[in-house]
Amino acid sequence: MKIDLRKLYGLKKLDTNEDITIPEELYQKMNVRDLSNVNVNGTIIVNIENNIELDLNISGTLTMPCSITNEDVLVPFNTTINEEIEENSLKDDFYLDLLDILWENIVLEIPFNVVKEGAKITDIKGDGWEFTEE
Repeated sequence: MKIDLRKLYGLKKLDTNEDITIPEELYQKMNVRDLSNVNVNGTIIVNIENNIELDLNISGTLTMPCSITNEDVLVPFNTTINEEIEENSLKDDFYLDLLDILWENIVLEIPFNVVKEGAKITDIKGDGWEFTEE
């Protein structure tokens, strides 16, 4: 998600409500099979010190493997970003790429593991084998 800084500094305030795509190479290392319906909603403003303030809400759905059955489990997430970016820390004079900031906040919402509703340890079986409690 790139923000045109020339437009932002001209307007001083930018409202956003945008669906974004997180690159697969970011989340496939995190035990996440899919990341969908990611929406960024909020306000980006330039404050009196010419720093950029983010007041954003990120929501979406993680698809993760069940720790017991290995089946897909949908995990909704919703998080808020309230952050200030100093003008002198901007790497590009024309665009602000928010992907890194968005991803850092999404990572905090990823659980270590999930269990599908109704899954039991006795449900573990495969081709020619099954788990027993003897």
